[in-house]
Amino acid sequence: MSLERPDPLKHVMPGPPIAIAAEALFLINLMLLPGLAFLALVVLYLKHRNDADPLVRNHLRQTTITCVWGGLLLVTISVGIFLLGGFDNPWSWVIGVLYFTFVHSALILLGVAGLSRAINGRTWRYPILGPREDHG
Repeated sequence: MSLERPDPLKHVMPGPPIAIAAEALFLINLMLLPGLAFLALVVLYLKHRNDADPLVRNHLRQTTITCVWGGLLLVTISVGIFLLGGFDNPWSWVIGVLYFTFVHSALILLGVAGLSRAINGRTWRYPILGPREDHG
């Protein structure tokens, strides 16, 4: 079964709108509406996780699972840094802010790459946090 994709030279966004929406919600969750955009992404995932288009399934799965793992890592490690170092220790703040800023900005950068791939009708896997796709 082969899906027809629009010609990327004639269409601004040849990728499937649901895949593009998933990547956009990933970025919105990181930058504008944390939590609310995550809930919208989960609803989108639950509604379309069995879509006939493998590209839609790829982007939905990658964004949803990366959001869960990324959020868990950001919160637990940030809290761990402050619990181990203490809230009154300036080095806890330096390490905590640097860690959060580095990981958060890396997720934003990877989200932009994922959105670009979705817009162009290509698959994407988030490094480290993204699930491996089964091809069998």
